[in-house]
Amino acid sequence: MGNHFSTTTLDDVTLALIKRKTRMKTSEITSWYNEIKTRCPNGKMTKKDMLKCYRDLSTCDMDKIEQVVSAIYQTFDIDNDGKVDFREFAIGFLLTTKGTVEEKLDYTFQLYDIDKNGYIDQSEIDIMAKYVLRMLGGNGNEYESIELLKHFISSCHCNEQGLITKDNFIRALSKNELLSQLLSPFT
Repeated sequence: MGNHFSTTTLDDVTLALIKRKTRMKTSEITSWYNEIKTRCPNGKMTKKDMLKCYRDLSTCDMDKIEQVVSAIYQTFDIDNDGKVDFREFAIGFLLTTKGTVEEKLDYTFQLYDIDKNGYIDQSEIDIMAKYVLRMLGGNGNEYESIELLKHFISSCHCNEQGLITKDNFIRALSKNELLSQLLSPFT
């Protein structure tokens, strides 16, 4: 996806895609584009660049931003080239900050599906629980993790292999606001 990005201009394909995905006006997208170009003239963001942008542009709790950026950097890097271009950043950032609850939960699922196989398995659930507990200021002890896992798993209706599908993940978190706030840094 990143190969359509022009380092000197905002092309029509990228503009149309961002407008469709984020429902933003052309002037807003152009303003974001110019801000990113000022920060990253080559049009590609490193993880460090993204962290700085989030700190400057986000209303998230500053203590959580570094953890969130670490978790989402890979998700934003859609073409897996190790950098995030304007299109990837704009869609990712805007969907996770201004998107619908379903869009935010879809991104959250992508974060937790570490191996990108379309399911969240037990090891990914364990990583997710520890991450969430750290974000909430917990020490990640086993008892708290187990309780969070039990609640989450019972809410998600795992398939017969014990895997959580994206649809079940989104459905479960859409129905439970508290659980959604716990498990999604974006909702």
